Amino acid sequence: MSMNELEIENHAKHILDSRRIKGKIVFLCEGDFEIVKENPSAYRKLERMPDANFYKKCLPEKMRGYKTPTFFNCGSRDDVINVFFKIRELHKKNPNNSYLDLDKLFAIVDLDIQDKQINNYKFSCIEDIFLDLYESLQINHQKLDNHIIFTTGLIHKEAYFLLRELESVFDNYKNPLEYKQNSLSLKNIYDDIINDFETDQDLNDNFDKVRKRLSFSNLNLSSMKNLQLSFLGEFRKSIDSKLIKTLFLVRKVKPYWEKIGTKDSIENVRLREQLSLEIAKFYSDQDDSNFHLTVIFKSIYKRVYDECI
Repeated sequence: MSMNELEIENHAKHILDSRRIKGKIVFLCEGDFEIVKENPSAYRKLERMPDANFYKKCLPEKMRGYKTPTFFNCGSRDDVINVFFKIRELHKKNPNNSYLDLDKLFAIVDLDIQDKQINNYKFSCIEDIFLDLYESLQINHQKLDNHIIFTTGLIHKEAYFLLRELESVFDNYKNPLEYKQNSLSLKNIYDDIINDFETDQDLNDNFDKVRKRLSFSNLNLSSMKNLQLSFLGEFRKSIDSKLIKTLFLVRKVKPYWEKIGTKDSIENVRLREQLSLEIAKFYSDQDDSNFHLTVIFKSIYKRVYDECI
């Protein structure tokens, strides 16, 4: 459920009042923040909440220190956008009551399949941001400075949790991992994601958008069924990283991620939180110039501090 106007304003005020943002890059992201709604003094805990913590842990080692960006969970995708503009509005009204440097405020949201209109911004909607920022699964480096609101390059943040490159993380995790109460296999997850194609009503309702997103591919985009068959055919040949990322541009991944657990006593929600941090560490250690989030964070660091890292 999205926040009402009073909740949006209160959340924005609490962020502006936080000394932790002084001199820092501030990133707003999606994620629960129930822990602080009734306890403003707990705002320092927001960076340790799962979503913000994941993004922070993805930062390359060279970005950590006194200039480490600060991340704040702000609820749903709509909430993030609303809080972002409310923060800007409140800061401009009374900059002396704010620890924020407005040039250091950014937001990152899930691409998702449904669009989201944005008022009074250079891009009219989330999909336009994505189309300007990404091309054929890669970030367009020349366009990075066009943006202060970013989208993930795949449908959800969780899509980055299930890429083929992460097999070693799952295989070497401290607890034996399961998917749907069987030993975890990324191939089984990919098979389910493809086989469930026609049950995805959001995909069907937004199929014109799907065609546009996948126009760079050689897949059959004439219908949902033909696209599904096309994916199945390609996967029989080879489960390569590019094909998985192409699938994750349009198919929801979060429901499949949430089926990962373990037989051990640890609560599965908590396990997935811990696992996501291992995944973040993998990305941080790789410092991969092709990994969307690394590219975004490093470009903003350079923009703000005029330092290459």
